[in-house]
Amino acid sequence: MPRTLPIHINRDGLHDIEVAQSFEADDSFTVALENHGAPVHAYVHLDDDLSRVASLEATNHYVEDGSTRNVTVTVHDAPASGKLKIATGYGAETAYVDVDVTEPDERSDSVQVDESLSKPKRRPADPEPEPSELTKNLPLLVLGGLALVLVIGVGAIVDGVVAVFGALVVLVGLGAAAYFLTR
Repeated sequence: MPRTLPIHINRDGLHDIEVAQSFEADDSFTVALENHGAPVHAYVHLDDDLSRVASLEATNHYVEDGSTRNVTVTVHDAPASGKLKIATGYGAETAYVDVDVTEPDERSDSVQVDESLSKPKRRPADPEPEPSELTKNLPLLVLGGLALVLVIGVGAIVDGVVAVFGALVVLVGLGAAAYFLTR
């Protein structure tokens, strides 16, 4: 369905209005006021039946010579029908358009779904298996073991409270590292 209702103003004379006799929409649409002559004020109005389901931001529009002014008709509900009134020259010239607002076509906004979406997609086989967590973290485990041996050796040589405290700190650090590595 067309989304624009063209209205030609001043094409055949001052304040002349040319418009289709009817227009059909299933959603909001634009009224294009195309001025072919001198600047003009155009009045756009929805009758009572149409104003129940649609609205305009403004009704009086100034259209410069040789320009087009777009007026949005916002549709809130459907179906309905009514008249759209266009007047120029302070009502000297008036035209009416029969507007039918229909229910939106469900098919135009819907997404087609076929049965292929219900089948799981196959994942490509991994070219190489991932190394295990132990293999990835082996250098850290070796380094931690060396630190433990070093602390125990220093504790045996120094034989003091500070060496025992250092051994406990290293053991806690190794425990925390093991926890985060296996997580």
